[in-house]
Amino acid sequence: MPVLNHMGFGNARPPEFSIRPLATEDLDGIIAYFTRPSKADAERMGLDINRVPSATQLRADLNVMIGAPPDRLSSFVLAWCIDGTAIGHSSLKDIVPSDFGSMHLHMWHANLRGKGYGPRLFCLSALDFYERFNLKRIICEPKADNPMANRMLKKIGFPLILTHVAASSEISVVCELNRYEILRDVAERYLHPHAR
Repeated sequence: MPVLNHMGFGNARPPEFSIRPLATEDLDGIIAYFTRPSKADAERMGLDINRVPSATQLRADLNVMIGAPPDRLSSFVLAWCIDGTAIGHSSLKDIVPSDFGSMHLHMWHANLRGKGYGPRLFCLSALDFYERFNLKRIICEPKADNPMANRMLKKIGFPLILTHVAASSEISVVCELNRYEILRDVAERYLHPHAR
């Protein structure tokens, strides 16, 4: 995973935020994030480390997804980039084209969390998912006691519609989850507050 020593952004130029489909050059970052989390990070996101595939299997699975035609995908990943460097990702799972998807968010670099970058990258990703898969509805279900993810989704303005006990993915523990409705107009308004 590249070290982002310029990520303090102390210079006058604001960071450039972008998203793009996950690419082969991003795999080391995402694999390290899931296969070598700190105990605190695994607990915060509800990751069951015993269910995480090996790095080799994860790389193989992600390469299959990267190469699959769009109509064959049940999950899809967008890399979150700052100044062109991947620093996290959003995944869309349980995709029902022209209907539904379940969105996840992950900032790979602990030193970039809580700095206000996530909301913009998350909203860019949500709008891309809506367009890419012609969706009517997206939900996001962070662990209920994950402070940063819940604070971010509330700050953007997505409505909390349900709290329930479940596993948010195939590599998650069963825990209390908050379900947010990821509304397209809320994401658009966050990115373009003066747009009508």
